[in-house]
Amino acid sequence: MAAAEERAKLNQSVKKAITLLRATADDRNANVSSLARAAGLPRATALRMIQTLEQEGFLLRIPGDDRVLLGPELVRLARNTDEQLLLREVSRPIVSDLVATVRETVTLSVVAPDGGLDVVSQVDAPAQLRPQSWVGQRFPLHASASGKVLLATYDDERLGRFLAEPLARFTPSTITSAEELRAELGLVREQRYAVSRDEEEEGLSGLSTRIHGPGDELLGVLSLGGPTQRLDRQRGRRATEHLMRAAGEIESVLRRGRTPSTVLEVIGRAGG
Repeated sequence: MAAAEERAKLNQSVKKAITLLRATADDRNANVSSLARAAGLPRATALRMIQTLEQEGFLLRIPGDDRVLLGPELVRLARNTDEQLLLREVSRPIVSDLVATVRETVTLSVVAPDGGLDVVSQVDAPAQLRPQSWVGQRFPLHASASGKVLLATYDDERLGRFLAEPLARFTPSTITSAEELRAELGLVREQRYAVSRDEEEEGLSGLSTRIHGPGDELLGVLSLGGPTQRLDRQRGRRATEHLMRAAGEIESVLRRGRTPSTVLEVIGRAGG
């Protein structure tokens, strides 16, 4: 019993230390008193924890300055973190489960430095008839489900610049009208997923949804693709539910267990 109580105390200490770090990151003028209030600690207790974190390089107090800053060790660890690698590793088991459920090929794309979408991982469907490997490739944004997800995050000015260029036609189903694409993107924002049927290549369909980061930023795009004959509207609707649920699970892991309520709400509406 005593050991369990000791572990509980240690866990609370770790949580308080994390609270101090987060409060420091959120307040450029943080000091010992403000951090003590943020963590719900007596000032003396907060000071001892801050001193310990300072010794380990996670916090920094400048002589002659009352402020507390994030320390160099924390900055070093953050710089060594590959966000895309983390996303791929977190997604791996969830994507494998998704492929086993829907029996279609699933890809994960991330936003490249130049603003395009790069496919960084792919898990193939068990079916004999399946798409080729897309890893390292890019899709035209206006003619792919993943591209539409990215375009739906653009503000009016950025979207206007994109639409200033002609929209290439790949098949008779490709959207080449700026007005039609704007309407399509409005639907993507509303339903939180995108669909592409025979728009880049005849006989190939795709479904995509975004993966949000903790700050609601676009971290990646989760996509499901296969032959149009298999991804008909009824089967596509079921696949969309599974796809969005998988994206929600990835977000939940990245947010350390927070419930992705918006995604689950959309799944409920889609199922209805």
